[in-house]
Amino acid sequence: MAETKPSATTPPELPPLPIERVNDFPDRLSPMLVKELRQGLRTSTFVILFLVLQGLLAIVLLITTPIATAEGSVSGTIGEVVSKIVFCIYALGILVVQPLRGISAVTTEIRQNTIDLMVLTRLSAWRIVYGKWLSIVSQSALIALAILPYLILRYSFGGMQLFAELALMAYLFFISGALTAFTVGMSATGSALLRGLVVVGGSAVMMSYIFFSLHRQIPEFVEILSFARSDQSLTALAILAIAVYASYFFLEVGTTAIAPTSENRATRKRLIGLAIMVGSYLLLHAVDPDLALTTALIIAGCISLDLFSERAKFPSVICRRFLRMGPLGRASGRLLYPGWATGSLFFLTLSLVLFLLIFLTNPDPRNYTYAAIGLGTLAFPAALIQLFARDSSNRFSLYLTLLLLCFVLTAILSELYRVVPEKLLLWVFSFIPTVLLPVAGQPASSPDQSTVLLVSSTITGIYLLIILGGSLPRVVALSKLETEALGDLDAQDLAEVSPDH
Repeated sequence: MAETKPSATTPPELPPLPIERVNDFPDRLSPMLVKELRQGLRTSTFVILFLVLQGLLAIVLLITTPIATAEGSVSGTIGEVVSKIVFCIYALGILVVQPLRGISAVTTEIRQNTIDLMVLTRLSAWRIVYGKWLSIVSQSALIALAILPYLILRYSFGGMQLFAELALMAYLFFISGALTAFTVGMSATGSALLRGLVVVGGSAVMMSYIFFSLHRQIPEFVEILSFARSDQSLTALAILAIAVYASYFFLEVGTTAIAPTSENRATRKRLIGLAIMVGSYLLLHAVDPDLALTTALIIAGCISLDLFSERAKFPSVICRRFLRMGPLGRASGRLLYPGWATGSLFFLTLSLVLFLLIFLTNPDPRNYTYAAIGLGTLAFPAALIQLFARDSSNRFSLYLTLLLLCFVLTAILSELYRVVPEKLLLWVFSFIPTVLLPVAGQPASSPDQSTVLLVSSTITGIYLLIILGGSLPRVVALSKLETEALGDLDAQDLAEVSPDH
């Protein structure tokens, strides 16, 4: 019998070289983020933007460096000019180009019917939207890091507040994240017209601001971010808080648009928004009451976008968690269930909380007037929808379009009032509450102050009555949904206590 020769064993594979490990993304990252980064870093939009920004800044430094080093030149002044150019180019990249890349982020997946395939891979709606946003923000961070050496080289010219200018660079990055979240969230709403308005109108407004206003305001921003005064520090914190909350809110808007109806995202959004509104108001009021009220109204505006546009129908499974808490859960469900009907009741609660904050901190009649004008402006589009488009399938786009039209009409009428100071023009259009702002801004001794407060409060009250009148039938119908949920809970409890067969 022939002897068998032992087979040669294959040696184990050597571990990869360290340089090979950086050629791909680590496994710890989200699959959605990896997918979007692989696609985004290869697109011509990012590559061209990256190279153009680098080329422009290199040319600027090549031109200004010999001038700054020449005898008799004022290097500090040249350094300020270089800072303005660097910030304008940087802002153009991360405040205009990068956010616009998110306007088709989710709608592309919806058009290609790939959302369901992603869900099968256990990717939740939040991880899909968040991954797309984080991919664009990561590319913006790469642009910021690439521009950072040019800003530090400018330090050699003198006259630079290094910490403040680096803080301004970081704040522009946070604002870019909020704008990117806005476009990513808008990409899931389904309105091509509204997305087109964002691309054309939003980019035009932002580019006009960067080219004609930003360079003049950079010294003011640098002074604020030097944190030399407490009021300036709180102002910077307020801007940061609004940017962070706006990022979260619009990502939630996009998530809600593609999430299944059995997923309750409304409760968390409403409670977080209310907490941030109250917290920001109390934090800022000690230093600047006007800034505190303005910040609270901006946050209330974000909350209202969602309150008046959520889907009204949802399955009974959402009610189960509330019903387990007894009567308190039933009562809180009238404010925290999904849908624009309960959102209307929550908006009423939000308004009462804001008026209570004003009463406890600074009960100036003008503060009540500004709050009534702001809340009335937010309620006006919702009242129009209740009257003429209650069954609209895209309430978010309709509400946002009407709200933007209100602001445009207010700007036109305010400019006309500045040229022709005739108050009758404002009183005629007082059904748009923001039109009354020029009159509300008059001195407290003006006889029109009490009239403005009365008119704005009356108009806001009428709009709230219209909204609540359309919402109450659906709120009453929640009892039937809760009865169905109770039946499901009873059946579930019986199944748990019954013996196994």
